[in-house]
Amino acid sequence: MTKFKKQPDKYIYSRLMRYSTSLNVWVDQSGTYVILNYKDPSWNRALNIYTRPDGSKYLDLKFPGIVELDELVADCYVPKPMDGRKYELVHKDGNKGNCSASNLEWRVLKQFSPLDPIRSIQKDLWVNFDGTVWKEKSKKNEIRVTIDIGDSDTDRIVPIPDPYISYRIKNKYGSYEDKHISMDELMDMAEFVDGDKTKLKRPQILHKDGDYLNWSDENLAWVEEDSPEYQAYQQKKKEMLEQRTIALNPNHPNPLMKPRNMV
Repeated sequence: MTKFKKQPDKYIYSRLMRYSTSLNVWVDQSGTYVILNYKDPSWNRALNIYTRPDGSKYLDLKFPGIVELDELVADCYVPKPMDGRKYELVHKDGNKGNCSASNLEWRVLKQFSPLDPIRSIQKDLWVNFDGTVWKEKSKKNEIRVTIDIGDSDTDRIVPIPDPYISYRIKNKYGSYEDKHISMDELMDMAEFVDGDKTKLKRPQILHKDGDYLNWSDENLAWVEEDSPEYQAYQQKKKEMLEQRTIALNPNHPNPLMKPRNMV
């Protein structure tokens, strides 16, 4: 699709308009006025906005043809998130004829039924609601979560702040590749995290009980990074990591690696 040069917002006929680089038109934030752009401004003219029986509105352009008005407004004022997920454009008030930017939002299209306790994320990778992960949807093929790792520099075992699983996939060349993915990310992909992160400025996954090793769907929710509950969780997680580091290294010579009541 042809992309036209980006232009700053400007007033046209006393209306503040925004330019669409993909369609070469100007549209206002209310979605009620669209102007076709010409090099000679005197040629600029308002376009007809057509309404279907269901209330939805559209434009009929010479190129590319039929253009949905809500999609045009969203493209200019409410861009679709580019995070690899599938989204649908919705009218918050349910009125398809209300194409104001303030009435439009992109909602994530759910891939799974809320009643599905086990969900396939990638080929032969299955995630259960309680946070267990299987290969080939078989409990005997459960994939172990890596929660600790050896640190040769300090000669100790340390807990991993973001536990993960490792698995292998066959690439397009027929060979296998080793992959790693954190459990929080995996539970998000499986849609086991409560809430809609697209509505948050800095979304983070909260473990409600404070246990960063508990991936049950009832324990996970999206919250703002600066929220009190998330900050409290981070503090408790820090304490758990410190306690686990001490517990994993009972014979370490460093006095800081001893339980506090023994120092």
